Amino acid sequence: MNGELEARPELVNSAPYTEGWLIEVESNSEAGLDAALEQTLDAAGYREITEG
Repeated sequence: MNGELEARPELVNSAPYTEGWLIEVESNSEAGLDAALEQTLDAAGYREITEG
């Protein structure tokens, strides 16, 4: 978890790919991680369920 966000929560919006990250994910299996990530939404999938 990114402890920096407690003091500067605006980083989630202003720098989401650098200082504003939320979590780091570790996996013992690349295949398992790939399978789990396939079940998550990308930006287009999120937009589809929130705008449609």
